[in-house]
Amino acid sequence: MSNKETISDREGICLVILFISGSSLALPTAGDAGRDLWLAIIIAIIIAIPILLLYSKLLSLYPGKDLFDILVMIFGRFLGKIIGILYIWFSFHLGALVIRDFGEFPITVSIPETPIIAPMLLVVILSIWIVKEGIEVLGRWAKLFLLFNAPLPSILILLLISQMDIGNIQPVLYEGIKPLLKGTFSAFSFPFAETVVFTMILSSLKTKKSPYKIYIKGLLLGGMLIAGVSLAEILVIGPDLYAVTFFPNHSVARKVHIGQMLSRMEVIVILATITAAFLKVSVCLLAVCRGIMKLFRLNNYRFLVAPIGLLMLLLSIIIHKNIIEMFEWNSAVWAYYAFPFQVIIPIMALIMIRIKKIKINQ
Repeated sequence: MSNKETISDREGICLVILFISGSSLALPTAGDAGRDLWLAIIIAIIIAIPILLLYSKLLSLYPGKDLFDILVMIFGRFLGKIIGILYIWFSFHLGALVIRDFGEFPITVSIPETPIIAPMLLVVILSIWIVKEGIEVLGRWAKLFLLFNAPLPSILILLLISQMDIGNIQPVLYEGIKPLLKGTFSAFSFPFAETVVFTMILSSLKTKKSPYKIYIKGLLLGGMLIAGVSLAEILVIGPDLYAVTFFPNHSVARKVHIGQMLSRMEVIVILATITAAFLKVSVCLLAVCRGIMKLFRLNNYRFLVAPIGLLMLLLSIIIHKNIIEMFEWNSAVWAYYAFPFQVIIPIMALIMIRIKKIKINQ
């Protein structure tokens, strides 16, 4: 039943754009690169292209199959399912981290007296509802949300031009190459290579070329959005303030003040960020439920959505003690922790496919 769910290329592209830009528009991206973060993001996009082409290749070689099916077909039933369990955990963990990020976001910037569980519970309930409806509905909502979320950063950038200082990004590579490389690796891992999660849900597409179109267009459009916003942030508040700000996008939005009509833009930023978070959590939740369905050979995943969503919420509550610990873990650990899931295992899978083809030809 779930395998018959289809999604159009345009809806898939919208999902990838929002998935990529959702967390990154709120949290610092490539902050380790300092004043060169804009350059680190551009390099990370270039490096991410072949990796996302690899994800697309896997999906196009096995049309109608998702990553869980492909792993079993490549590595065998036992090892394939073991690796599949690891990817289920990765998606579950990522979803919990996103829930926690967007629990901390409104509490830190706007409503400090509100219990952190309130915004987190709201995001989870909405995600449970939409995942039960299926990926088709998720894709339609992505198209709608993108109409609201995409123009907003562009408008903010235009309104902030008068407050930008080109000196904040000069001279280029002033700190040397090491911070740039660190920032590039960070931006590659978060958010671009996190799109490996889509290999777990994009099983029913129009053509064999659909994965390429969805991944590459989504990466380029979402990456341009992040690069533009991050450059505007560093130009407005400077590298020193950027380095110590938990949510630079909100801080920059507060500086927009043109008359009475355009003086509270940060409220719109919060709403846009929460909608993107809702979609990102939904994608992760859908991946986990589909993985469990494949693991236990179930006919449907919908009855799993509510309990898995609530377990994801529970993990998000206990995963970090406070916002400082959360940011330290994201900065120091995430990129290395995620690298095997994002790069090593997909490359191994493609190598195994090549070896099997050679053996068949021989």
